Amino acid sequence: WHLVRMHSREREGKEPWLLIKARDDAARGPDDPDILEEKPLSVASGRSMPEIAQGKGKKRVWHSNRPVKENFKALLKSIAPKPAKTARARAATRDKSTRATRKKSAKRTEEDSPGAHAPAFVPPSLATLRAEPPTGSEWVHEIKFDGYRIQAQLANKQVRLLTRKGLDWTSKFPNVEAAVAALPARSAFLDGEVVIEDEKGISSFSGLQAALKAGEADAFVYYVFDLLYLDGRDLLDQTLIERKAALQQLIPRGAQGPVRYSEHFGKSGQVVLDQACKIGLEGIVSKRKDAPYRSGRFETFIKTKCANEQEFVVGGYSPSTAMYNAIGALVVGYYQDKRLLYAGRIGTGYTHATARELWRRLNALQIERRPFDEIPREEARRKDVRWVKPTMVIDSHFRGWTADNLVRQAAFKGIREDKPPEEVVREVPVMAHRGTSAPKRSQNEREAAKLARSPRTAASKSDDVRLTHPERVYWLDVGVTKEDLANYYRAVWRWMAPQLIGRPLAMVRCPDGTKGECFFQKHASAGLSEKNLKMVIDKNRRQVLAVEDLEGLLSLVQAGVLEVHVRGSRIERLDICNRIVFDIDPGEDVGWGEVVGAARDVRARLAALELLSFVKLSGGKGLHVVLPTAGADWDTTKRFAGAVASSMQRDYPDRYVLKMTKSLRRGKIFIDYFRNSLEQTSICAYSTRARAGAPVSAPVSWEELGRTKCGNQYTVLNLGKRLDSLKQDPWKEMDRLKQKLPDARQLRQVG
Repeated sequence: WHLVRMHSREREGKEPWLLIKARDDAARGPDDPDILEEKPLSVASGRSMPEIAQGKGKKRVWHSNRPVKENFKALLKSIAPKPAKTARARAATRDKSTRATRKKSAKRTEEDSPGAHAPAFVPPSLATLRAEPPTGSEWVHEIKFDGYRIQAQLANKQVRLLTRKGLDWTSKFPNVEAAVAALPARSAFLDGEVVIEDEKGISSFSGLQAALKAGEADAFVYYVFDLLYLDGRDLLDQTLIERKAALQQLIPRGAQGPVRYSEHFGKSGQVVLDQACKIGLEGIVSKRKDAPYRSGRFETFIKTKCANEQEFVVGGYSPSTAMYNAIGALVVGYYQDKRLLYAGRIGTGYTHATARELWRRLNALQIERRPFDEIPREEARRKDVRWVKPTMVIDSHFRGWTADNLVRQAAFKGIREDKPPEEVVREVPVMAHRGTSAPKRSQNEREAAKLARSPRTAASKSDDVRLTHPERVYWLDVGVTKEDLANYYRAVWRWMAPQLIGRPLAMVRCPDGTKGECFFQKHASAGLSEKNLKMVIDKNRRQVLAVEDLEGLLSLVQAGVLEVHVRGSRIERLDICNRIVFDIDPGEDVGWGEVVGAARDVRARLAALELLSFVKLSGGKGLHVVLPTAGADWDTTKRFAGAVASSMQRDYPDRYVLKMTKSLRRGKIFIDYFRNSLEQTSICAYSTRARAGAPVSAPVSWEELGRTKCGNQYTVLNLGKRLDSLKQDPWKEMDRLKQKLPDARQLRQVG
């Protein structure tokens, strides 16, 4: 919701305000039916407008077209105390009430209605895709099944099995129908998923498709995870835990028939997800314990996947070159703003039978013109593509998205019969800070706000930086937006500030995100003003920029800066280096263990000179070993760094290389010490990288280094969890060390 203050007009005593609802999943477009025609009944009472106008039902209605006095009299009458009844009148009332109760109970038993106002169908509650599961004791987690979402309605031993759009699929799952009919209840609405399990007990959508096609009658399993109505009771407003407790009474835990209770886990969401992925499951869903049941997509219901999966609309196909009357590849897309966008081709995952079945169905849907809004030139020129009406929806899994928004290494999973094509959009995981937990700031965010007000960092109010188009996606593959990046930096500011403030900058700017053009920049120019940055002119009459506060860093976010690089000097003394960086850069065929070993080798050689060093993941393939010093000129600094690197190559020529030539680096590690000169830079600690997955350069302790897995292990999406678990900053002592470089004699010993 947006609250907007308007300018007051003449004769208005107060400023007018507008309350505007933003578009969401429930928003209706101009081509959608009128909400009053589609859902004419009152949400509160279940009555139609004529019934309300006639005063039918228990609730009194305020009539806007009735005189004020009549309304007022009606209101007084409804709230006035009732006159005291005589004993005979009270007895008559009790008898009448008892008869009515018995009559109502008998009628309910006779009709077995699901509830007093139970609708014919309850649209399902839908999950929001997230990159990480939520944390906290207020959440429970369940297995994410790979099947068809089904609402089972039981009344008077009669069963209806309805899809998520209300289609009657009872005849498709006869064993489930019979098992639901046998439940110990007069009436019930169940919410769950029908699946086929493989020999390991893992649900398989392709297996489900095959079983449906073969007409199997007793292979289906219905996992039930929610209960909406039971024996006339409406449970929608009860908490999830209360509803699941009632469900467990109906379907005992451990039951192994066609209808089974879906277990939930109260452990950490990440622990449950890791275990689910380890055994080959699709992912998990996370739900708030205290949430009522609500139709539509809400932040109280989160799904987290082990791999990339996506529904697509089929807009064309290429015939197989190996089989007659079979498809070789599907041309697919998804909807955005009512436009069908091209997403690429899917050429694997088909059995011979599936390829022929798809050809049979799609061949009947052929059209002359392509259905996609736009399509790459090379695809449009292909002569083997046959365009079809975009009515078929399929499921697929894939490796990721390219910079051109095309699917990478996609494979076919199955046809979705339960979803209209217009609802197929690109699924992008939203950031974890958007309401998954209780609405309070984390410890890091509170510390960041505190630090932003402290004179130590000279931070000003970060709200002064206005983000235009905060919804712009900077990392398409993981859905990280400009606003997400700003919030990430606010959260890590406490840790990042000492590594960034006052150090000369170089930046990688990607105004359109990683999918667009990126370029390297050191000076202020169009789109990047020095207004929020510190600026000096060096001896070569060139601008040198530095961040002084959080506001300055957020101004870089606004300008599309996705990488922040810093020099080893401070802006007030450009000629003096006080940080030396050894970049451990592995070539092809070098394992992570060898990279860690190289970093430890650098550390040991420095320790032999009584120098303490620190380490961080680069956010790319390697590691950076950082040596804080009391300060030295750049010539001395480079000679020292070169001597250390040369000693490593001399001792292990088959392991290390000092030249940038890529042909020499295969199977070896490049010890890059060339960053240690006047205008060279390295990635700042906690800066993001303009690479897939939104990785960050993350400091780690030497003790922790052996437990790391790769140089881009931490990202915008998961670094917050790591920082919350740390007892102290692994680089806490960095600025306190004033270490002198060895003299000429010691330096010769190293070299």
